[in-house]
Amino acid sequence: MNRTMRRFRRRRERRRRKGGVDLQSCGAGSGRHVAVFGLGLIGTSLALELRSAGWRVSGYDARAAHARQAAQRGALDAVLQAPEGRFDAIVLAAPPQANIALLSAPAQADLWLDTGSVKAEIVRRARAAGLPFVGGHPLAGTEGGGPTAARMGLFAGRGFALCAAGGPRTLAQEIALAVGANPLWLDAEEHDRQVARSSHLVYAFSCALATLLDGTPRELVGPAAREMLRVATSPTGLWSEILEMNGPAVQEAVREAARALTSIASGDAQLLEAARAAAQALREDGAADGG
Repeated sequence: MNRTMRRFRRRRERRRRKGGVDLQSCGAGSGRHVAVFGLGLIGTSLALELRSAGWRVSGYDARAAHARQAAQRGALDAVLQAPEGRFDAIVLAAPPQANIALLSAPAQADLWLDTGSVKAEIVRRARAAGLPFVGGHPLAGTEGGGPTAARMGLFAGRGFALCAAGGPRTLAQEIALAVGANPLWLDAEEHDRQVARSSHLVYAFSCALATLLDGTPRELVGPAAREMLRVATSPTGLWSEILEMNGPAVQEAVREAARALTSIASGDAQLLEAARAAAQALREDGAADGG
């Protein structure tokens, strides 16, 4: 185990002890076998964390190069040639539509858990298929993609939304804790409504700003604007699926944001101060959680 992996494991153990969580009950060293289907940034990072916590990890990706790179990163005990087999848990970490397609894979597990950004549709499909499913969404990531961008500590202190759908809640929560995240249980539709504002709208704003600033002299694009543009550099294929799948909630968030922008643009001091206070509180909460 390299120095970085040891450091994050020690940090995770201290955090769990502080919260009164027993390591053995969270799967650490349990020898449980998890299959990760989809070995991009999220899937490979999750595999790295689970393997370091004592899980046996097998991985599959339709792109053979991704599976090979994940194995070279030390994320896997075994590379699967197809999404099949019997496991304690299966984690679907491909893009949203691919995760839905993988629900029909010839595989069996006590728990099926996905990591996608939209929950209502896949929860509905999993229920219809009769799978022991929990909808999952780790609130972590970067603008990078693929197994080469994966890293230990990606989920440390981050939220991990979990949406009950008939699968074993305890095992799903164990996985969230094993990767260092903070699990939060909520309804799938409520999840989609909330992340339409906290995540999907942020990407839409970033893209809108990029469109508005296209052609602006470089000297007039300051550091604040450049930081806001960062999210728009994320993979467009993934985001196209997310925005389409959560379309109604995102459109409602856009309408709410437009009303807020119109009010704020008036320069009303009270509105600006309220926004500043809200932003400061959110940033402080994120810093406390490791975000």
